[in-house]
Amino acid sequence: MSFNNHNYLLIFSLCILYVESADPSAQLCNQNSNTTNPEITKNIDSILTTLVQATSKSGYIITSSGSGKSQVFGLAQCRQDVPNEECSTCVQTAAKEIKTICPDRVDARIWYEYCWIRYNTENFLGQVDTGYGTFYYNVENVTDPKTFNNALGTLMSRINKLASAPGNKGNAKDQTKLSDFVTLYALSQCTQDLSQLSCQQCLAIAVGNFPTYCDRKKGCRIIYSSCYVRYELYPFYFPLDKTLALQSSLMTNYLSVIKNP
Repeated sequence: MSFNNHNYLLIFSLCILYVESADPSAQLCNQNSNTTNPEITKNIDSILTTLVQATSKSGYIITSSGSGKSQVFGLAQCRQDVPNEECSTCVQTAAKEIKTICPDRVDARIWYEYCWIRYNTENFLGQVDTGYGTFYYNVENVTDPKTFNNALGTLMSRINKLASAPGNKGNAKDQTKLSDFVTLYALSQCTQDLSQLSCQQCLAIAVGNFPTYCDRKKGCRIIYSSCYVRYELYPFYFPLDKTLALQSSLMTNYLSVIKNP
């Protein structure tokens, strides 16, 4: 990997990832978005209440609260494969944590494995946002990178097209057999406010990071504000055998890279 691009701040951390982690996968508290305006704070609280209530029922919502310079825009979404109960639990946790992690910020975002929440006084809805990203990659390499990369490229191309297709709510998942004993699993997800073309654009940018950050790696996830892609050599999306998934992922070392514009 090259680290000569000074436009990005790269932060590395060695961590243990679990299938159902209580910690956020990523978070952003814009340091340039402090506010002491009580009206904005009130609108943020209103947004979070609405996001939790609506997302727990439907899995997705975009909304706004207030008007003028105090108006706040919000989005919450669960991964489309996640059952309602897990979705509801996730968004409740996210709404609570984002206020704790990002106090007095008008631009705040938090991602968990099953859901994510975002709000801002600037209208971000319908716009592709890949300025901030968090990337995780497995430190272990595959044994046959050429075969693996070919299979991964074909799989990601297929599910990215499905995710951006009308009626699929920006979501697609699939798997492919690499051998009799090894299966590759992948998932793509856009925020549902994006158009078909914008979803395609975001996913293409996300997958475009694979050669740089995830080349030959057994697992990888790219988290942007507008989309998310992930692949693993174990089942991680629903419906799944939780015992099998947990056994496959426990004590697997990942490195994380945080990219700030």
